[in-house]
Amino acid sequence: MELDLHWIRPLWLLALPLAALPWLGGRRARGPWAKVLDPALATFLIERRRTGAGSNWRLICSLALALCLLALAGPAYRQVAVTADRGGDALVAVLDVSRSMLAADLTPSRLDRARLKIKEGLRMRAAGQNGLVAFSGHAFTVAPVTTDAATLVNLLDVLAPDVMPSRGSDVAAALVRGHRLLNQADAREGTVLLVTDGSGGRRAVDAARALRADGHMLLVLGAATSEGAPVPDMRGGFLRDDWAGLVVSRPDEDEMLRLAREGGGGYRRMTADNGDLRDLLSRVRSAGAGGSDEGLQATRWRDEGPLLLLFLLPLAALAFRRGWILALAFAMPLGGYAADGWFTTSDQQGMRAFSNSDFARAAELFDDPEWQAAALHRQGRFIESAQVLRGLNAVSARYNRATALALAGNIESAIRLYEELLLDQPDHADARHNLEVLKQLVDPAAGVGEQAAQTPAEALEDPADQDGGEQEAMPLAGDEELPEGELLPESSQSWLLQVPDDPGGLLRRKFLRQYRAEGVDQDGNPLWPGGEAEPW
Repeated sequence: MELDLHWIRPLWLLALPLAALPWLGGRRARGPWAKVLDPALATFLIERRRTGAGSNWRLICSLALALCLLALAGPAYRQVAVTADRGGDALVAVLDVSRSMLAADLTPSRLDRARLKIKEGLRMRAAGQNGLVAFSGHAFTVAPVTTDAATLVNLLDVLAPDVMPSRGSDVAAALVRGHRLLNQADAREGTVLLVTDGSGGRRAVDAARALRADGHMLLVLGAATSEGAPVPDMRGGFLRDDWAGLVVSRPDEDEMLRLAREGGGGYRRMTADNGDLRDLLSRVRSAGAGGSDEGLQATRWRDEGPLLLLFLLPLAALAFRRGWILALAFAMPLGGYAADGWFTTSDQQGMRAFSNSDFARAAELFDDPEWQAAALHRQGRFIESAQVLRGLNAVSARYNRATALALAGNIESAIRLYEELLLDQPDHADARHNLEVLKQLVDPAAGVGEQAAQTPAEALEDPADQDGGEQEAMPLAGDEELPEGELLPESSQSWLLQVPDDPGGLLRRKFLRQYRAEGVDQDGNPLWPGGEAEPW
């Protein structure tokens, strides 16, 4: 039988000359007298009894180094069969967030039911990769293909028409975006789940055909009833056409069925139970199986390098004779410190502590002031967090400093910082929202602050009735601009802390940047070039 030797990592063979390192200078190393005596006399005067022993140890070291290098090169002489993953268990949910999805023919609305359906679909897919795309007149990536379904669920709750920077409903652009995400995830047999109340017209059919041509499948879940419903407007009424008639959004189910068939999948109208999802997702499982329960068969070289390391055991046993193993035992704690301290920066160590929720240690380790302030903020040390951020000009630092001051009770200073930030960044939605909240708290004429303080936590005691009276806020060291204001009542602080950490502002700014980067203006190039999509 002919031996077919193969090297899995052949570049390590280039390091084999390093095995000769123990022999360098070895022939002259005969003790301290070799540096003093003439070379011609040293041959006769220096005792040679230990020369053979030194050569043996050099030989052992060379053999050990050579074996390690050969093992790293990955010698292999046979191939083994393995089961390969098809990479088809990837699904991209494409959600229509146009204004027509606010219609109430499905209670409470089409959009709310669509969010619930996608969440239920993610729950039914216990394993696998999932992505999320939202679209109106443009399509935007909410989350790339990932195994973290919980993140997609959290992001679904904030998707609404007011988050989108454009109006309309471009199904074709959404399918192209979902197709792109599947290709980026190297999914060979991926699936796009389109949840919409429209078909998209000819361009959407072309996008569905392209999706099918790449081995993917399109599933369509219709988020509307056959009767349709009026489309709400921003003022609480309903949209009207040029003749003052109500704009009623009705699905074209024949076109939606055609779209699904062109994409190689199926169409179902949204139902009250999960029968629609079970039917659609069963197509994903059958398509992923490919008519067989067995995976793709492939072969790979079996790495025999670890077997070479067995020959190092006798050499390691000889090392006990000279105490080398004992020296390595003392060096191991030093190596552990080097791995944690010498080869990582303070910010990297701080990030590790931050990820482990050890915020006190993270605050000590961070050199980056913004991350240090974040660690202090997580501990409730708002004054110290604001002090660390003082003097930084980054938008995020200014926003976080104002928020820390607000939570510490220095409302007037926080309002001033929010106003200064909005002068430079007028589209900062989170800063504007927080500014409105703080202004309500300090408006004594309208009494809004007192009402807001008592509404969320009526059971809490009024700090004014407690012993000790009012407490003063700790001023920032060296901050002459910061007045010593009074701390908010406990109930007001609780209400402010209950403001949800809403990622809607982040998605709004993200979509707006992508929208501007595409160079397509709402009043310039049409968002629906083929005239298929309606402007709501």
